[in-house]
Amino acid sequence: MRIAQQPIQLSGFYLAGLLCLAAAILKLTIEGHWSWWRVLLPLWAVLGHNLLHIMVGFAWLFFVSPGPPGEDDITVREDPPQRYEFAAMLCLLLFAHNLLARIEGADQRMWGWVGTGQWQLLLLFPLLSLLCQLFFWSEVVQVDHGFTRRT
Repeated sequence: MRIAQQPIQLSGFYLAGLLCLAAAILKLTIEGHWSWWRVLLPLWAVLGHNLLHIMVGFAWLFFVSPGPPGEDDITVREDPPQRYEFAAMLCLLLFAHNLLARIEGADQRMWGWVGTGQWQLLLLFPLLSLLCQLFFWSEVVQVDHGFTRRT
């Protein structure tokens, strides 16, 4: 298995920084009741998503190929599907928003029922994010265990 090295892509951090800057401007001008935790919410979502992505990736590689190296043929897709990554990021953002709503105990209901801070949502969104990560890694890394099908 040969994996080509790719440069680190910082566009997600730049976008999160831009969103944090916009939220800080909103906090200082219009939405003064927001906490600074809420202002930094995009940054926490990107950092949490990247941490979950790395942990699930290592776990997937560990469990998908339990044998000694060389016995399995591992295939890594060069163009991974981004739909699962975006869904996982959205679920993590909603989890962080609900966690802040739960901690702050604010009466305002942003994003309808999705942002109410109920404990069911605090369990649902991380599980959905984890599930999206598992779907992503199942499409990116595929293992041929050398089994042949008898016909």
